[in-house]
Amino acid sequence: MSLFTCHGWKIFFYPLFYKQWVELSHRVRVLKTELSKEEFITHADVKLLKALDIGIKEKIPQDPFASHFVLQKPLHKYGRLKKMGLPARYRLFFRAFKEQKIIIIIWLGFPRKEGDKNDCYQVFAKKVSLGDFPEKVDELLAECEVKDSEEEKED
Repeated sequence: MSLFTCHGWKIFFYPLFYKQWVELSHRVRVLKTELSKEEFITHADVKLLKALDIGIKEKIPQDPFASHFVLQKPLHKYGRLKKMGLPARYRLFFRAFKEQKIIIIIWLGFPRKEGDKNDCYQVFAKKVSLGDFPEKVDELLAECEVKDSEEEKED
């Protein structure tokens, strides 16, 4: 089951990103109880969560194959969101499947430091080359659904 649908695209969170999303959402909930309204609105985590929400619900589903999302080989099957509200050194990696109208949000990479072995592109490329992400949409979805089922059991 998709988390939601936007612009006709079913959106799923891969377990790697889902964990990041849950942790960030939790930090923001805690901040809301600890900070004044002014401090809360300007906090980096709050801004990041809002930017991710807009990117996932509005920016990416408008056209996940737009040229500004395109990556080059060996990552050509994936897209990434940069800028568009995200902090400068963050990249949100995703995979879209046109025929099924499915977008799977895979991972929020940070930092972006070109040439560094920990650069998010280098880390993501290594994950892809090691086969961390299944190639087929059904296999990717199965991993998303397994994670969703595990989370429901824990609640």
